[in-house]
Amino acid sequence: MLKRFKKKLETQAVASVIIIPMIFFVIAFLALACYLSLRETLSPPLAALVTAAAGIVVIAIVQVLARFSYRRSTIRRAPQRTSEPEQDFEKLLLEHADPVLAKWIGDNPDKAAITTLLLGVAAGYSEAVRQALMDMYIRYSEAETQRRNDNEEN
Repeated sequence: MLKRFKKKLETQAVASVIIIPMIFFVIAFLALACYLSLRETLSPPLAALVTAAAGIVVIAIVQVLARFSYRRSTIRRAPQRTSEPEQDFEKLLLEHADPVLAKWIGDNPDKAAITTLLLGVAAGYSEAVRQALMDMYIRYSEAETQRRNDNEEN
């Protein structure tokens, strides 16, 4: 169950890494083509201004369509309950989370997300950081196991 979720997430991540830059380059190419075609009939500064204005109009139209689409989808659908695998996964994470760390994450979700992102990037690029994080996790895991065993005995 988690393997399928992980595989789907990995596939979507790889697709996003490929598609997002391609979208950027296609839009840039279209803007350049628009500018070059307008430059034949208008002066270069005016062609650049018209191209930028067209880009702003397209962005505004997409924004308006997205808002209307979002409102319609929220009105039509009744709230859905979360599926069982997600609840199981959340329960598993909550059981193994350090209470102090879980409280900090709940109080500071933006800082927690940025910290997690930075640690992930650092671990991805640096063997030393990856090893330090692994050592820290192993020590924490051993200490937590010992603490839970002591609590069960008492």
